[in-house]
Amino acid sequence: MAKHTAASVETSLPKAQSGYKERASAVKAAHDATKQAIKADPMTSDLAKKDKLEALAKNTRVKLDAIKDEQVTYEKGLRDTIERELRGNQPADANSVLLRRDAADRVRKITDKQEAMDILQDALANSDESMAHAIGTRARNAAWLDVAEAYQAAYPATADSAAALAYVEANTSGAAYNLSNQITYSAPLD
Repeated sequence: MAKHTAASVETSLPKAQSGYKERASAVKAAHDATKQAIKADPMTSDLAKKDKLEALAKNTRVKLDAIKDEQVTYEKGLRDTIERELRGNQPADANSVLLRRDAADRVRKITDKQEAMDILQDALANSDESMAHAIGTRARNAAWLDVAEAYQAAYPATADSAAALAYVEANTSGAAYNLSNQITYSAPLD
């Protein structure tokens, strides 16, 4: 499978998100049409109409929640895949895992961008890939752009994955994303 690039993600992610939103809109439109049909039925008592409307509301909620869960699963899967591409193939032997864990623990204690840059330069000079990858990840998460760029310069194969991951994170989090999802997956008004 080909690596994800920023260009491919910029095409596929909005298309997928739009598809989920269109499906949610279709569910809401079907809800409205069914609700109008229930209300207009002269052969059904008010109590029966109330029961049917409650069942319809529950059914619609279940459908909207299912679509939202699919979207969340897709976005998480995409993010996880790109993060694996960014890290590359890593040995799974006990010593390698221990080195990565130790590097991650040390990097978590770094609070200053300049300290991170100094340690990255040391890691690159000493060919310590575990430490360099840990600092690259921390720099990306902490928005230390200079450090992240230095890491990407040292590992140019990660540049596309890093750009793709940045795009995914920017478009699957934040206030605008949350508001959009709340509106999309809210229960239809009665």
